[in-house]
Amino acid sequence: MKAIKRYLTSGVVIAMSLLTINSGMAANDAKPVFFPGGNLPARIQFLGNIDGESFFGNSAAYGNRFPGYTGSTSTKDSVPFLRPTAITSFKEEMFVCDLGKSQITILNFKTKQVSKLDYKFKSPVSITVDTDGTRYVLDAGTSKVLAFNAQNKYLRSFSNSEAWTPIDAAVSGELIYVLDGKKDQVLVFNKISGDFVKSFGQNGEGRGEFDMPASIKAKDGVLYISNTMNGRVDMFNGEGKFLGQYGTEPNVAAGNFAHPQGIALDRENRIYVVDNSFENVQIFNAEKRFLMPFGHVGNTPGGLNMPYAIAIDYDNASYFSKVVAPGRSIEYIILVANQTGDHKISVFGFLKQ
Repeated sequence: MKAIKRYLTSGVVIAMSLLTINSGMAANDAKPVFFPGGNLPARIQFLGNIDGESFFGNSAAYGNRFPGYTGSTSTKDSVPFLRPTAITSFKEEMFVCDLGKSQITILNFKTKQVSKLDYKFKSPVSITVDTDGTRYVLDAGTSKVLAFNAQNKYLRSFSNSEAWTPIDAAVSGELIYVLDGKKDQVLVFNKISGDFVKSFGQNGEGRGEFDMPASIKAKDGVLYISNTMNGRVDMFNGEGKFLGQYGTEPNVAAGNFAHPQGIALDRENRIYVVDNSFENVQIFNAEKRFLMPFGHVGNTPGGLNMPYAIAIDYDNASYFSKVVAPGRSIEYIILVANQTGDHKISVFGFLKQ
């Protein structure tokens, strides 16, 4: 359990003005919160928060559940999330891995129903959903990868023959790549049989080495891994060959990281990297060029509090149209899970230009 604790408590708040762009809107301002702020063209709008299982409420009116233009953040959820460590979406469903409750909560935006994976987890730290809807949950407490089908029925589990701590996983083709927090490496398994295929990486600071890797994503045959204590996001091919990195000088200037955690990629191969020390999200293009950050420290609209995980959702953007600024529309939503603070899931919209 030592490995779990060090991953989830590594953030130390570092206030760096270069990495935090605040829209300047106070909590009681009746105005939307945009990023970046000032006179720069708005690219992202803060839409509101999802704080727990009673998000839909009795009326299920999204405009009533979200702060929108009022900036109100006083509403407390009656069934709150405690410690979300992973968030993802698949079709109309959003999955929240709540380590504090040892459960996986599923919110269905279409039916407005809330359910849970029916399984007695010990320490669920991550969930990833395959293209066919199969859910893979990593339970660090039992050192298992657990598979559920698209109807949430338990299918099977597998583990490593040696002691390990599964932290996060990504599926690519027939393989599932799992971060091991105990040995700072990537273990590769057949996603159906659970057979071990290979491993790569080791503890260290050099190319292809890790120090507390936290998140892994796979897209177009490329693996993206947040290398937390090394202050960078590394890229590998499916064979484990090092391809490059985002971030070169830890803790300094925009375009670098202090403690990178969750990562996500959009359809244009822009990468979104959560930093739970800077308490923001940084965006880079496919050429590794730094574009902008969003989010700021605190419990004000658009604020993040030890953010840990992130997901991009194209399928459910329409459900948030009521809180988009007049004359604007969003292409997709960005979900950011916070470890602390008043609000656990912060929702942002990527504005169409």
